[in-house]
Amino acid sequence: MKYVMLILNNEAVVNNLSQEEQQAWGAEIMAWYEKHGADGTIAASGHQLQPPNTAKTVRGSGVTDGPFIETKEVLGGYTLLETATFDEAVEVTKTWPGVDRGWITIELRPVLEM
Repeated sequence: MKYVMLILNNEAVVNNLSQEEQQAWGAEIMAWYEKHGADGTIAASGHQLQPPNTAKTVRGSGVTDGPFIETKEVLGGYTLLETATFDEAVEVTKTWPGVDRGWITIELRPVLEM
């Protein structure tokens, strides 16, 4: 079954990391992709998103700049997993670099396949 990891950055933390911390974290993320790509868990590589100030929100009432919702976390990217069970996907998701440090929250959802 496929699951999408919606990766939510805690902007207050992530934006205040030093350049060295950002580089180290980036290396951890690349190692995560290498590990789970090799074991077949990643169904499709995800993408990092541009910052929220580059976004447009589209509603029936019109289009506005940015998401501008009151939250500490913003969507920073996504990854598609493929595992046998939801519990397995949860365990893989828990290993995403930064989750353990409170830098990242991940919403994990099953993909509706028809």
